[in-house]
Amino acid sequence: MLNDTAMPDATATSNAPPDVSVLTIVRGRERHLQRQAIGLARSRHADAGLTAEWIIVSMGEAPPEWAGDMAPNLPLRTTRVEGARDLPLAEARAKAGEMATGRVLVFLDVDCIPTAECLRHLVAAAEDGGLWMGDVRYLPAGEPQGEDWTEADLERVAVAHPLLPQLAAGERVDRPHEMFWSLCFAARADQWETIGGFDAGYEGYGAEDTDVAFAARAAGVDFGNVGARAYHQHHAVCQPPLNHTADLVANARRFHGKWGVWPMDKWLRQLDEAGYVRFDEDADVCEVVRLPTADEIAAATVDTPAGFSTNDATR
Repeated sequence: MLNDTAMPDATATSNAPPDVSVLTIVRGRERHLQRQAIGLARSRHADAGLTAEWIIVSMGEAPPEWAGDMAPNLPLRTTRVEGARDLPLAEARAKAGEMATGRVLVFLDVDCIPTAECLRHLVAAAEDGGLWMGDVRYLPAGEPQGEDWTEADLERVAVAHPLLPQLAAGERVDRPHEMFWSLCFAARADQWETIGGFDAGYEGYGAEDTDVAFAARAAGVDFGNVGARAYHQHHAVCQPPLNHTADLVANARRFHGKWGVWPMDKWLRQLDEAGYVRFDEDADVCEVVRLPTADEIAAATVDTPAGFSTNDATR
C-alpha cells in the first residue's frame, strides 16, 4: 500500500525534487516515532535552503499516516512490506531507498530523535561524497519526560557510546568501514546507487548494515562519522541477542558467502559458548544447535541506560 499524496505545503506542490529524503522504517514503537516526528518538525534544514521529504516504510503493519501531521515541514509518503521474518529490516530499508527522490538520502532509525541541525550536517557531509554516520547519543529509560522536552533536556541525560568518536557539531572523521551502523547515516543518491543499497536477501536482524559498509568499500566510497547529533530512545536489548539467534546465523552465512569473512563474530562466539550455535571460523561452520527459551532470553535482557556496556559494545 503506497500513499503518494504528500502533505499540502509549498514543497509538496513544487515539481522540483527535494534536496534530502529522510527514510524511516518502523514496526511498533509508535511513541518513538512520535518523538522522531517532533524532532523533524523542529529541524532547521529549511534555514540552510534545503527542502526535504519523509518516507516511512512499515514492516507488516499499517503505515502511520498520522506522522505527517506532526512534521508538516516534510511531506510524507508511506508504504509497507511483508517479509518472511518479523523484522524484514533490509527489505524495508531497500524499499525506502527505492522510493527516495532527494539528492541526499538520510536513513534515520525509528528510535532516533534528530536535533534541529542534524539534517543540515548530514547533508553537508554527504554532498562532499562518502557514507557518513551521525553522532548518536543514547537516552536512559523514561527519557524524554513529558511532552515539552527540549534538546537541552536530552543532552543532559544522554550517554555516549564507548566505540563512537565524540565530535563537535559538523566535525568529520574518517573511520574503518567495519564501524558503520545504520542508526543514522547519509549518502548522496548517486553514491547510494553505486553502493547498491541494502541487500533485501538478508532476512530479519543482523549483518545488513555491515554488508552495506563492505559494498561501499568495494565501490571506493569512503566512510566516516560526522557531528550530526541524534538521540537514541531507550529499549531493552539482549546481550548477546538471543532473541535473534536464527536470523544471526542465516544472515552471517549469507554475508560469509558474499564477502568471505564472518560478521558479528563476537556475538556468534558468545552463542557458541552458550550452546545455541556451532560456530567454527576455521571450518567455515555456522549453524543453529538449539534456539533459546523465553526464560533464557529474559535472563539475557539488559536495561542499562544505553542498552550496552563498555564490554558488550562490539559485535
